[in-house]
Amino acid sequence: MKIMEAELARVRQEIARLKIEEETIVKLMAKVSGSSQVVPPIRVRTRSPAIKPLVLEIMHEAGTKGASSAEVDAKVREKVPTVADDTVGSVLSRLKGDNALSYVGDRYYEKQFAPASVFN
Repeated sequence: MKIMEAELARVRQEIARLKIEEETIVKLMAKVSGSSQVVPPIRVRTRSPAIKPLVLEIMHEAGTKGASSAEVDAKVREKVPTVADDTVGSVLSRLKGDNALSYVGDRYYEKQFAPASVFN
């Protein structure tokens, strides 16, 4: 554990050093360009929250009606607008592969609500 703590401390020191270096370069760029504008900081990509539980909740609520991929995607985006493209479709596909969902026609169903004519 002490080795990991020491490594974490080293990484944090390196981050602090790099932040100072970044600030210096940004100030120099502003000075050289004659502009008082400072270069905006780099936007850090943030991760959306896990959506698998939300997809499962939506599918449970869909019940015997089931839901298309587009319908599930729209409902997920209402609650998590930052979700990446194709993420919902991938989650639905994985849940189908894990036998948690059935896919009939163009609709996904929770196993317990799948149409009776489908042999899963």
